Amino acid sequence: MFAIGYLFNILERGSASYDRVERLLYERPQITDENADQTLTAKDIQGDLNYNIKSFAYPDEKELPVLQDIDFTLKPGQTLGLVGKVGAGKTTIIELLLREFDKYQGEISLGGHDIRNIPLKLLLGEISYVPQNNFLFSTSIENNIAFSDKDADKDKIESAAQKSDLHNDIMQMPAGYKTLVGENGVSLSGGQKQRLSIARALLKESPILILDDALSAVDAKTETAILDSLKSERKGKKTLIAAHRLTSVMDADLILVLKNGKIVERGKHDELLAQNGWYAEMWRKQELQAKVGEVDEQ
Repeated sequence: MFAIGYLFNILERGSASYDRVERLLYERPQITDENADQTLTAKDIQGDLNYNIKSFAYPDEKELPVLQDIDFTLKPGQTLGLVGKVGAGKTTIIELLLREFDKYQGEISLGGHDIRNIPLKLLLGEISYVPQNNFLFSTSIENNIAFSDKDADKDKIESAAQKSDLHNDIMQMPAGYKTLVGENGVSLSGGQKQRLSIARALLKESPILILDDALSAVDAKTETAILDSLKSERKGKKTLIAAHRLTSVMDADLILVLKNGKIVERGKHDELLAQNGWYAEMWRKQELQAKVGEVDEQ
């Protein structure tokens, strides 16, 4: 009798689980290619990235715009820096480029084509994205880096790891590139996870690279090494860097300071320091913190 009761319990739980899986499988995506121009090729969208967003609000909060009057142009070979307080709208700007949302007033164009008219597979194939929260698979470091290119050989994988300043760390591990990282990279430090994700993105060699606060867990020396690698690696390609640490964007061709979803300051590093606004104030604070940290280490 106990066994029969247990059986019925398992059946009911399985039925409930199957219902959830079935609902998920039948879910229709909100972002589709129904109006996309299927004749477009990668060559057609290699030009400038242009933002002209008048207003955007999340679907559940239509009365509260999270972005307003966002306009800039990023040419091939240039780097854009996005800075501002938490919740200023940095990640939202990136989400619109990734087409997580399509309903907004204005236009984002790539090579003169509205991204909503570009097939999703083509658009996303042109982008390498390193998010704030890195997801790693329960497999080897080698396989995690090669996730974006399953045909990548050992030399290419190692080259990507060197560019992200991870190679030396890997070589100190007992199994090297064959080292298993565990579920979601449990055996790696926060900085190693970020650098592994950057290596994965660099392996793809996409025309557009997005780093969304992807250097927050590394020290200043490692950050400098990675950014120096990007300067030579990203020639002729577009790079977007969203960061809280201003040293991550100080060499960008254009830096946008966001506040409450609006651009309140814009320019290069020296120009923003001369404006003596939020950017200059944060730069002085972060410089002071860095110097205090150096004293503490000594």
